[in-house]
Amino acid sequence: MKSISEAFDSFSHALRLNTEHLIHAPALMKVDPQEAAGNLDLGLSAVLNGFHSIYDAAQASSQINFPWNKAAPTATLLAIRNARHHNHAHRIRSVETYFTRPRQGRVSGEFGLVTYGAGSPLEQRLFVQALSWQDVNELLNLPYRVTRLNAQRAQTINDYLGGNTLTSFAASWTQEIPVFFDMLPIITNAAKAAVRVLEPEVEVLSMEGREFLAHFKGVGEVDMAVQHFRLGTFEI
Repeated sequence: MKSISEAFDSFSHALRLNTEHLIHAPALMKVDPQEAAGNLDLGLSAVLNGFHSIYDAAQASSQINFPWNKAAPTATLLAIRNARHHNHAHRIRSVETYFTRPRQGRVSGEFGLVTYGAGSPLEQRLFVQALSWQDVNELLNLPYRVTRLNAQRAQTINDYLGGNTLTSFAASWTQEIPVFFDMLPIITNAAKAAVRVLEPEVEVLSMEGREFLAHFKGVGEVDMAVQHFRLGTFEI
């Protein structure tokens, strides 16, 4: 098993690589949408698995006492990781996977996008990495024997993401549309919560590790209660 320092370093490398996929995604999507979707999927999975490695290392340490599966930011990120790892609820599809994987060729369709926090995040980023609310909702309603998510944890995740509002948004159109939520605040808040607890145990092993440790210490927590709704069209 990796140490906490090794796990955080791997997580930091995954974040850097995923950021590169996000930067290149708009151009690649026009040339090869399936490859772009695959790169984004692999990049996000690496980030999620990296965070789970931090969780595993922390669980093995007698110095760390943190309610990973009860605190909303970390419980949410770990649940999404486990769903993708165990192939539950369509592996919690991204926008790109939802529209490109069922078929080959160029596709289009309407979808809802939900972002979180103050300001106008859509104007500040070229590409938003978002996952399916309907898939997460399906996950939260699967039996405990399948997901190991008890009712309290499922409710915590639903409330944290604003599930009731997201479901109403999806149903508010003449024909219900797929709704996706921005993953960056989920990752940021979970990593910030982890760093707050783990920092004394983290030895910086790389430039990425140093930069992301400083980033998560300094960045503000995203207010998940502030939600922005937008109707978009996926077209390639």
